[in-house]
Amino acid sequence: MRKFAKIYLLIFPVISALSLIACSSGEYEVTSYKVDYVEKTVKIDTIKNITLNEDKIKQDKNDKDNIKDNTKDSYSYIIQIGAFSMQSNFENFLNRAKQVLGDEVYYEQSGNLFKIRIGRYGNRAEAIKFVEIARSKGFTDAFIVTKKN
Repeated sequence: MRKFAKIYLLIFPVISALSLIACSSGEYEVTSYKVDYVEKTVKIDTIKNITLNEDKIKQDKNDKDNIKDNTKDSYSYIIQIGAFSMQSNFENFLNRAKQVLGDEVYYEQSGNLFKIRIGRYGNRAEAIKFVEIARSKGFTDAFIVTKKN
């Protein structure tokens, strides 16, 4: 047994030294590179300009009998800032919303769900502006609801 231990004590350091020498070769050197870049941000305009072609819209005002009704369905845009099923939570939130946003805040009840809403806008651009105002005043979950008139 002693013989085995002596051989082991001699062989182990030699193998360890050889492995450390082999690992320190230049084969595994790491080179670092510096990359210069410019961070760019893209801004997208979500409100598109609507232009009307006057040639297509021209109608004779004097001849109202021959005018066809080409109007599409009209929509109104409402901002919803909260919805609650518990009446106590709803009342607390409604009171806070009226203090921050004014008397324009109202609610609609759908079943046992109380939806707290603001305004009725004729176009989406106005609603988007007011959503941003509502979000800046702390109502971060505000979103636009589109209703067909």
